[in-house]
This record gives sequence, C-alpha cells and structure tokens, in this order.
Amino acid sequence: MGMDVIGRSPVSETGRYFRNNVWWWRPLWQYCEFVAPDIIPRGNLGHSNDGWGLGHRASIALATRLEFAISEGHAAAYEQARQKHLSSLSPEACDICGATGKRAAPPAIGPGEFPCNGCGGTGSRPNFETNYPFSVENVREFAAFLRDCGGFRIC
Repeated sequence: MGMDVIGRSPVSETGRYFRNNVWWWRPLWQYCEFVAPDIIPRGNLGHSNDGWGLGHRASIALATRLEFAISEGHAAAYEQARQKHLSSLSPEACDICGATGKRAAPPAIGPGEFPCNGCGGTGSRPNFETNYPFSVENVREFAAFLRDCGGFRIC
C-alpha cells in the first residue's frame, strides 16, 4: 500500500505528486507531526489515504519547518536516534513457525521438516517496527514537494 500525495495547485513538476509506500510514509508523517504541531492539527488523518491534506499556506509553512530542521541538523539527529532505537529492539518470536525454526514439508513432498522461510530457521525475526525506515533525504524530497504543491491531499 502506498500513500499518494497529490498537489492541489502545483507550480512545478516537483509539486504535482509525492509518493511513499506505507513503510516510509508513517515515520515521515510522524516526524512532520513532531516538528510542526502548530501547523498540523491534532487528530489529523495524515496516516490514512482518504483525501485529507493541508492547504497552500500550511504546506509552505511545513516545508519551511522541515527545511529548517534539516539545515539545523535536527532531522539527521532524529534519524540517528531512531536508528539507535530500532537497533536496540529485541527480536520477536517468529509467528510463522511458532518460534521453532522449522516448518512442515508441503503435502506433495511428504513427511519431514524444512527450515522456516519466515525466519530463516532461527525461530525469531527482527522487531516489526524495524520495517519503518526514516531518512533525511525523504524529508528533503517531501519538503521540496510541499514548497511547490499549492496544498495537498493524501490519496
């Protein structure tokens, strides 16, 4: 699933369209909410793709805030702190094999076991939260979109 962010009145090609898959979008929008709680309303629908968005002025204000966060090193520090947090998370038990590391052979092959393809036979998998990456470059690209989009909606 992806988040298609459509410019309402784009002034350039950059402002027409921004896309992130859901894995990249969630941390990006969380960061936007973190650095701009005065611009993004509480209870917003930025994590859904039902057409919610911001108007022109709010988009410019958010672009400015994100660009400032990048230039001041805040976005990079946030990225590093997030990476440190993700690397500290304990692995989770594999729910595909019940943490055994083995799976039953398919019926066509006959009795026996195979290493679990969900965990590589280890019985555990990385914490689910590690599927959600964050990068300063993604923030930079979104800020460029915001500057030229003329307001946006998330579809």
